[in-house]
Amino acid sequence: MDTYWNHNTAFHEELVADAKNRGGRVLDVGCGDGLLLQRLAPFVEQVVGIDPDPEAIVHARQRLSAVSNVSLVVGDFLTMPVPSQEELFSSVICVATLHHMAPRSALLKMRQVLAPGGRLLIVGLAAEKSIMDVVVVGLLALPIRVVDRIHGGMKDPDVRIVDPKESLREIRQVAHEVIPEAVIRRRFYYRYLLSWDKPKGISE
Repeated sequence: MDTYWNHNTAFHEELVADAKNRGGRVLDVGCGDGLLLQRLAPFVEQVVGIDPDPEAIVHARQRLSAVSNVSLVVGDFLTMPVPSQEELFSSVICVATLHHMAPRSALLKMRQVLAPGGRLLIVGLAAEKSIMDVVVVGLLALPIRVVDRIHGGMKDPDVRIVDPKESLREIRQVAHEVIPEAVIRRRFYYRYLLSWDKPKGISE
C-alpha cells in the first residue's frame, strides 16, 4: 500500500523520532490503516494498533503483512484491558482520535497503559469556540493552503470523520486535572500537540 500526505501524516516523522528514543512497546490509539505503525515498526520493539473500525484494521493488516513486530486490535480503546506492568507501553500515540472519545476517560486510560517513564503524544483537533480560536484559524488558512499545494494536495484515507466538540481551552482543563504536567501547544495544520511524560514513580 502506498504512503500519502495529509495534515495528520505531516506529524509522523516527529512522532517516530520521539518514540525511537525510547524504543520498547508503542501503542497507536486509532491506528486507522496502519501507516504510522509501518513507520514506527523499524525503530521499536513492538507496535500495537487499536481501532474500532474493522475495515480500517483490514487495510492495516494488508499494509503490515510483512511486518513481524506488529499487533492489531479491532476494538474500543476505552474498554481495552490494561496490560501487566511488564507489557505497559513506552510510548502511547494518538493522532486525530482523541475527539472521537470522551477526553477525560481517554486520558485516564492512556495514563493507565503508559509505563512509568513513558511518553504520551497526542496530535489533536479542537473546536473553535473563542475569538482567539477563530483568529488563529483565519491566520493559518492561507499558509496551510500553500503547503498543501507544495505537497500535491491532501489524501485522506476512507475513515470516519467526526468534528471536535471541545475547545483547546477545555482540553487543557481536562488534561490539567488528569495529567497535570502535560504540555499542550497549538501547531500548524489546525492541530495541537499534547505531550506528557509519566513520572517513574507512578504505576497507574
